[in-house]
Formats: sequence, structure tokens, C-alpha cells
Amino acid sequence: MKITILGTGCIWTKRACASYLIDDEIIIDPGSGTLKQLFKSSNKILHHEKIAKIKLILITHYHVDHYFDIVHLMWKIASRNNPDARATIICPPGGKEKIMTLCKLGMSESSYNKLDFENHINFINSTNLKDFKYKDYVISAIKMDHGDIDCYGYMIKDKNNKVVSFTGDTIMCEGVKQMLKKSNLLFLDMAGTDYSSKHYNIIDGIQLMKDYQGKCCIVPCHLTSQAVDYCHGRIEVPKDLMTVDLDDDIPYDFTLKNTNNKVENNDNISVGKFDIIKGSMVNLILSSAKKESSKYKMPEYHFDVCLPNNEVIGKLVYRVVPKNIEGYDDNISMTFKQGYKLKSVSYECCTLIKKVAKYHKAKCLYLTSEPNDFDTRVIYESLGAYLKEIKTFVYTEDGKRKNREECIWVWEF
Repeated sequence: MKITILGTGCIWTKRACASYLIDDEIIIDPGSGTLKQLFKSSNKILHHEKIAKIKLILITHYHVDHYFDIVHLMWKIASRNNPDARATIICPPGGKEKIMTLCKLGMSESSYNKLDFENHINFINSTNLKDFKYKDYVISAIKMDHGDIDCYGYMIKDKNNKVVSFTGDTIMCEGVKQMLKKSNLLFLDMAGTDYSSKHYNIIDGIQLMKDYQGKCCIVPCHLTSQAVDYCHGRIEVPKDLMTVDLDDDIPYDFTLKNTNNKVENNDNISVGKFDIIKGSMVNLILSSAKKESSKYKMPEYHFDVCLPNNEVIGKLVYRVVPKNIEGYDDNISMTFKQGYKLKSVSYECCTLIKKVAKYHKAKCLYLTSEPNDFDTRVIYESLGAYLKEIKTFVYTEDGKRKNREECIWVWEF
């Protein structure tokens, strides 16, 4: 069994959405952008033939990044213009109605009227699905835990009794534990680096990969950019359009084989060069510098923010983020004494630290703010920064789970 990883990411990343193609005939989770990845996966087959070869579609749950490209597949597979086309869709309850609605919304009326779901598509409910046979494969569905939405992972056993499993989106649950026991190869959701009530995380995931080494080959998937960043220097990260073979002894080897994927060490900090960076209102005076920060093993600078008379009114920390880091973390953190948190001061601090960023060949700065911090928003917009995304963090306070939102801004130069 050969599996092409069409996508390794979640929707909020430049990586393609998590999706998989087995033997050119089975597709798991045809989410947003999957069709383009399908076409990229091989140049030997014409585009329309690529779709026509799909005979089995497995959907884990009804989130946009896991099934919205089903519309494009239906245009080919379910059309009366292709009388010989047939496919089976295994999905959670309500799939037929949802897919028909999507097609109706996403197609012209004339195209939609050409679809014949009754004669072209066989819908099978994932609930309690066991031992469904497709050619030499036997497929079972297992309940996952993805919060308040039904999600089913799939186990596929070949004629040699080898098993590959796909969790879809989930936290660690009994279904995942069952897959770990029975699978030779497991594609496991490891979305982020924070605790979540809906996704497993890369930090615990890497330890799990090591614990099951030689027992079950685990492939991290549905990765956020932050999860990918965490992998650098720790494991080999799976790539979009990567192919793995269930018959290989080690279908996916996560151990580091070279230094090419490690974080680039943009070495030498120049203490003398940045002892003092003068501005019109404030100066940045270097208080300490590290060759390696704890997170990216890249330079980190600590400055005192001083008035012209050398009175310290705040602190600024600048962390260098290398080119091969995908995530959007804050390069800068600033704190000020009471009365000195002024827009003009913060604005100038950003423009001054830009000199250090350029020294390290950075092409942008990543900045953060709270969603309702309109004063900071004015500063960033004045710099010419744009809002890249709003991230939600889950943290625990007094034993209770809470969500915190953070706006990520990008200032390019």
C-alpha cells in the first residue's frame, strides 16, 4: 500500500490541508486545496483521469479543511456525463445532505442538475462501521474526540494484515489508543504546541513517536506552523506530497539524518555594534545578549529603553527568527514604566530594533497585540504592518480552561 501525503498542515498554514491518497484510488479528507495537491502528485496521469480513478472517499468530519473539495470530485464522479463513474463515500451521519448542499451552492444550476447521487454515489455511515471491504482492503471506523463535532478515524488493513490508520482531528482518546495497539502506520493529529481540548499536540506527540518506535510508525499531521517550528532540530518533518509505503520496515523515519532541516544558526551577535541605538525620543541601550535563545537557538537581545538623560523607562527584548521558521511568533516584547507606554515611544522602539533585524538578514518583524488593544493596533498600522492572523491559545487558570486570543502582525521591510 502506497500512501501519498497530499497535505501535512491545517488551514492556518502555508502547508496544504491534511489529506491522503492511497494507490490513486482512495482519498482521505478531501479538504480545501486537496484537488490541486492531487494534480501535483503525479504528472503521468491527466487531471480528469486523476479524479476518475478515485473510487473510495473517506471523510473524518465536517470541517471545511477536511471535505470542501468534495464538490470538485462530485463534478466528475457523480455527473450523468460520465455514466460509468462510481464511487463510495464513507462519512459521519448527514454526509449526503451536506455534500449535496455544498454542490448546489458551489455549482451553476445546470451543472448541479447533471449530478446523479442516487446512481453514482454510495453513501455509507461511519458510525459502527466494521470490516467494510474494498478490493484487498478491510476498513473500520473508530470514534475520535474532536470536541463538539462527530469525528471518525479510519483503520485500513491490507491482505498481509498490515494496518494503516488515520485519526482525523482528535485529542488523545480511547480511539487513538486502539489505533496505536493495532496499527503498523498511524497518521496522528498533532496540530499545535499548546494544550487544546480539540487537538493533540506536537510536544507530547514527539515523545509518543519515540515511545512507539519499532511498534507503530507514527506520522505527525495536521500541523500548525508553530508545530512545524517545534520539530526543527528534533525530528524530520513530513512534507507535502511525500510518499510512504506500508510495506517498508520504516515507512516514515522521523530521526534526524542531517543538519539541513535544523534551525540555521545565524551566529555572531555584534555587541559592540548595538551597544546603543539612538533615536529622537529614546535610545536602546544593550543590557545583555545571548547567542542562542531557549526556543530557536538564535540570537536574543535585551535592551533598556532610555530617555536621552539615560533614565530607564522600559525594557525591550528582540528574538531573531530564522528564514526556515514557519510560525508567526513575536520577535519583540516591550514593557514600560507607568506613564511611559506611549504610542510615539513604542513606534520609535520598533523602528530602532529594525536595524538589528536587518543585520540578521530578516525581511520582516512579527508583532503581537490583544484583539481589543486599539492603541497598539494604531502603532502597527502606522509602521505599515498588516494583520496576518488571530491565534487562540488555551491555558489553565485556577483549574479552569480558558481561551486567549492574540493578533499576529507582520511588518515587512
